[in-house]
Amino acid sequence: MMTIEKLLEGLMISAQPFVICRTTNGPKLNLPAVDFPSLHYVVAGSGILTPVVGAQITLSQGSIVILPAGMSYQIAGDGDDERDLEMAKNCVPVSLGLQEISSAEGRGGIVLACSNINATYQQTRGLFDYLVEPIASHPRKEDAINNVLTTVLNEMADPKPGSKELISLLMKQCLVYLLRRYCESGNCQVPWLSALDDPQLSPTLEQMINEPGRRYTLELLADNAGMSRSAFAQRFKDAFGRSAMDFLKELRLQRAAHLLHTTRRPIKSIADMVGFDSRSHFSRSFTDYFNVSPGEFREESS
Repeated sequence: MMTIEKLLEGLMISAQPFVICRTTNGPKLNLPAVDFPSLHYVVAGSGILTPVVGAQITLSQGSIVILPAGMSYQIAGDGDDERDLEMAKNCVPVSLGLQEISSAEGRGGIVLACSNINATYQQTRGLFDYLVEPIASHPRKEDAINNVLTTVLNEMADPKPGSKELISLLMKQCLVYLLRRYCESGNCQVPWLSALDDPQLSPTLEQMINEPGRRYTLELLADNAGMSRSAFAQRFKDAFGRSAMDFLKELRLQRAAHLLHTTRRPIKSIADMVGFDSRSHFSRSFTDYFNVSPGEFREESS
């Protein structure tokens, strides 16, 4: 299992432009899925972030959410926050500048700074490439991470010589704080990241993520990893806290939810694309996982 100290030895982060996402009380801001994991930091106000997959996340000033790649979401502000974000004014879409998107004119609601996360381990695997559910961190008194992100935004808004290098260092510091919180169970370990450092698990896991619709068996996955069935099953469970086939099922259902939200493909076609043998099996599994049928999910998320 990978400790934070070992992870940080090979962690590389590059500066990515931030976008200021603003919505007032009432209007909702719908944001599309992107091909990279993304970080969302609440600069001011409060509200709700609703990912296309998973539960709503209540946000307040200082909250931080990391979303998996390919996950669209909606932001709704609440309250009557009169503060404004100076750095969001007169934004220009330059490499290290800030640009703003908004659902309405006026103040109040919620203001988020949103950015793709380009964080890799040993210059190969993305740190959050295997994330299937959002990670949310909520503010604490005298929280150092908020000061770090404020400094990042100030550098983004007014780039100077050396800003790229400084922002990369600050974002690494930010992720250290996030990972500390994520593994506060006592051992300070990040089990699901251990696959990044495993030459046998990593390529097999990457294949599962890129091609979830293939007809995998545990034996086939073990063969791809060059391991015995029992050894592969145990190592995968140690890394992810669930069996390989359960993890694959989650990947398939997450991919299906994305396709239901972003395409008009027939449900039977989507079921086949993500690796289910029949529509009925897919519908039962989807309903058990999301508590709504595929058809209801499509209607509610449209």
